[in-house]
Amino acid sequence: MKISLACLLLGLAFTSAAPDARFSCSECVDEMHKLGGMVKYGAKDIEDYLTANYCPTLPEELSERCVEDHGRHYIGMLYTIVNHFFVDGAVHICQTSGVCDARRYTCEECVEGLEWVEGYLEDPIMVAEYVVYLQQNFCTSDMHHCHDTVAAHFPAMHDMAMEKFFIPTEICNQEPVCTGEDPPTKPPQ
Repeated sequence: MKISLACLLLGLAFTSAAPDARFSCSECVDEMHKLGGMVKYGAKDIEDYLTANYCPTLPEELSERCVEDHGRHYIGMLYTIVNHFFVDGAVHICQTSGVCDARRYTCEECVEGLEWVEGYLEDPIMVAEYVVYLQQNFCTSDMHHCHDTVAAHFPAMHDMAMEKFFIPTEICNQEPVCTGEDPPTKPPQ
């Protein structure tokens, strides 16, 4: 009885965590494909933010190097993660959210979809997976200490950047589905 109740509650938790089923698979995939452009568009702001806020948290001997390298490299790492897990893996991400029929989505559904993505981007297990992926696919033999640097700095930098820049409501409020523009007449802000 207790096991059945636990399974039922677990099932309910998973179904209530997924975005609204009215958000279609193709709409979700479209939203995932836009994430790479969003990273590129926000790259300079993210780099400046990490340089100003993450680098000063490091010991002095590391802080200087951080200012020169870490912000710039974080953008490359984030772009690598977004392209692999969310752009190339868009269908998988959308399948896990349980969406699957075609129609126009609403502003509310845009926010729900990005909240689902936010869960992936910020989940500690996924962040650990991102570190391994970056060590195997971002670091090259020419990048001395890259494996150790990724392991030591990516999780904290990523946490800081996501908290500041991945705000689903703000992102969606710049999209045509929320602004009412069709087609859009201005780039994302």
